[in-house]
Amino acid sequence: MVDQKKIHNQCLSEDSKERIHALDELKNFFSSIPDKQQAWSDLIRLTNDEDSSVRSSASSSLGHAFSHVPDKQQAWNDLIRLTNDEDSSVRFHAAYALGHAFSHVPDKQQAWNDLIRLIKDEYINVRYGAAYALDSAFSHVPDKQQAWNDLHRLTSDEDSSVRFRAASALGSSFSQLPDKQQAWEDIHRLTNDEDSDVRFHAAYALGHAFSHVPDKQQAWEDIHRLTNDEDSDVRFHAAYALGHAFSHVPDKQQAWGDIHRLTSDEERIVRSVATYALGSSFSQLPDKQQAWEDIHRLTKDEYIAVRSRAASALGSSFSQLPDKQQAWNDLHRLTSDEEWIVRSVAAYALASVFSQLPDKQQAWEDIHRLTKDENSYVRSRAASALGSSFSQLPDKQQAWGDIHRLTKDEDINVRSGAASALGSSFSQLPDKQQAWNDLHRLTKDEDSDVRTFSHHSLGKVSIFKASQAGKEEDYKRELEAAIEFFEKAAQESEWDNPSQFCLPFYRSFHTIIFKKQEAREEIEKYLEEAKAAIESSESKELLFEAVENLVNALKEVQNLENLDLSGMKDELNFYRKYCDHTAELMKHTDEKAPFATEVLRKGLPILDRNLKELLEEIQKKARIACKESKGTATEEIACTINREIQEWEIGNQEEMSWYVNQLIFTLESNIPKEPENKFVFDKIEQIRNEKILVKQYAILCSIIPLIPNLHVKQAISGLAKEVHEINEKVETLAISFKPSIKQEIEISSGIEISGTGAKVITTIPLQEISYAELKEDLQIIKGKHVNKLCELPNRLANKIKGYLSLKDREDIIKQLI
Repeated sequence: MVDQKKIHNQCLSEDSKERIHALDELKNFFSSIPDKQQAWSDLIRLTNDEDSSVRSSASSSLGHAFSHVPDKQQAWNDLIRLTNDEDSSVRFHAAYALGHAFSHVPDKQQAWNDLIRLIKDEYINVRYGAAYALDSAFSHVPDKQQAWNDLHRLTSDEDSSVRFRAASALGSSFSQLPDKQQAWEDIHRLTNDEDSDVRFHAAYALGHAFSHVPDKQQAWEDIHRLTNDEDSDVRFHAAYALGHAFSHVPDKQQAWGDIHRLTSDEERIVRSVATYALGSSFSQLPDKQQAWEDIHRLTKDEYIAVRSRAASALGSSFSQLPDKQQAWNDLHRLTSDEEWIVRSVAAYALASVFSQLPDKQQAWEDIHRLTKDENSYVRSRAASALGSSFSQLPDKQQAWGDIHRLTKDEDINVRSGAASALGSSFSQLPDKQQAWNDLHRLTKDEDSDVRTFSHHSLGKVSIFKASQAGKEEDYKRELEAAIEFFEKAAQESEWDNPSQFCLPFYRSFHTIIFKKQEAREEIEKYLEEAKAAIESSESKELLFEAVENLVNALKEVQNLENLDLSGMKDELNFYRKYCDHTAELMKHTDEKAPFATEVLRKGLPILDRNLKELLEEIQKKARIACKESKGTATEEIACTINREIQEWEIGNQEEMSWYVNQLIFTLESNIPKEPENKFVFDKIEQIRNEKILVKQYAILCSIIPLIPNLHVKQAISGLAKEVHEINEKVETLAISFKPSIKQEIEISSGIEISGTGAKVITTIPLQEISYAELKEDLQIIKGKHVNKLCELPNRLANKIKGYLSLKDREDIIKQLI
């Protein structure tokens, strides 16, 4: 319980250290303080303190407290007054706080006018802070035409600091500007400004606004020109713009050339952001082999930020890297880097690609080791990594022990990470009651961030419980408990708070499910609340996209008639992962903790009701096929496929594609290649040639019912009974040269079952194991029949072993050694 009287008395203490301690208490506990008006008055009074350290500390706390103050108009007036304070630190922090406070001010038009006035203030810090506030303020201004006119005028201001902030505001607000043609011309003009600060902010604006600018060819030429600017800061932001806008750039070959060149720039900050561009645009780069070699080289760069960005790039592009074994080796090495920033990013990258790593045991040991790192930030990222990868960790008991231990860490960031991990992994934790107790204990933590993440995790756990409820009253109770936890989390902090995204959605979802007559108004209310919550996020563009998806989802739920408990649980489960994953984007991004937005974009579950219904139909047909095949020659095949399909659930694009590819492998490995089964293999080929995921699943849905009628020799139906008669060995490892990208390695496994001589073919596409000397190594073994890996060139043998490990085919590796 917060002792406000004690804090108030400390604010009046003659000891400046006690006053500063009181300010820390106000900053951390403001949302929990009973008399917030009194607390705000204490803050304002201390901004006039005789000690400059106290004044600075007080003014820097204003932004944190503003959203909780009951009289926000008066609080805004206080901030405006403080922008005239004699102390430059107070003026700066007050002006800076205006941006964070803007969305809460009742009279936003007057507040905007205040900002415009302050931009002409005689003090440069006030001008800078007010101009900074424009970025986040524009979307809230009621008269956007007037606001746009102001921004347009500011791009020609004689003060360069005003021009560059105006450029930045144009970029972040471009999609909402009423005159995009003029705005684009302003940005284009500012890319040629004589002041380098203006040019680099213009480069930043180009990156953010690129998809909306009317003249993309000229915009691309501007970015290309700026990558050659004499000022390293300009090249820095030009490289960032390349990474952010790459998918829309008309000349991708030249853009790739620019990124490649900038990875070798003499200035380390330029190399750093060029590394980011490599990772964020990797899937579209024309020369992935060279791009991979660049990333590999940059993992050994002398500059900390470059290595940390390289670690992040490994995570965001891992699935497409041509040499996954070496990429894994690089990640493993970076977890032991001498710099804590690099180790922390490597921990995050490990978790994001854990399912694809060839050596999961070593990866788990790396994460476990990092939970005991001397640096608290590394421990914090390791805690988060435990939560996000928990389902795949080989030693869940130890992993749970690590999370439990970290909830008691001395550092607040570590406890926050552990609280978040509990929410992410709760459904699979071995001791759920202890985990629940840990979260409740953390809701009483002294730090507001720890309390925020604890309440947020309790909300996630309650949503999970609702999705598993056996009775409608339990479902309703858990959903309402979740909303209450999210409300408490949202009240704790305004800063990158994930509950601010989840709360409006679940509140609206609850209204639509249980109060249908209020549904239409609720959807509009959700849209406004969600957009307000994400306005200050650095991932704003992606979050707006997510909000629109969820608005459409709410409309679909609204149109569903007479949902029973099973239907309500299905709907909640359908959106739960999406909301959880998107909320991660609310977390703060900065140079010390590069957050791979591309990984998050790829990781967003697919909100497609057609795909959801197809998946349910496939699972139903698989169960029927298994049942119908009982006692027949196809029982083993049908029931194997059924077991595999029942584990599927709606995930992201990559996961859903992986399900299909794995099932194709299972089908081709188990269905005899006989003329009578040609129609099934034709449909499998149709899936391979189809690029649209929903259509792939539709074809798959038509294959499943055919399985019980496959032509299978009776001898195979006794597979389970005649295991003792099986003599399985890898007979050949033959290189099969096929046209174009169809080149692949075939591992032919001869299985002798009652004399049938059946064979299973495992294929490895050459593009999956590509490396510089591959053609040379293939020539060495061309025309030869190989039985063991030791008969291959070492590089090729290691590549094949790594690929098979990645596909969890340790059984084949053992036979090849």
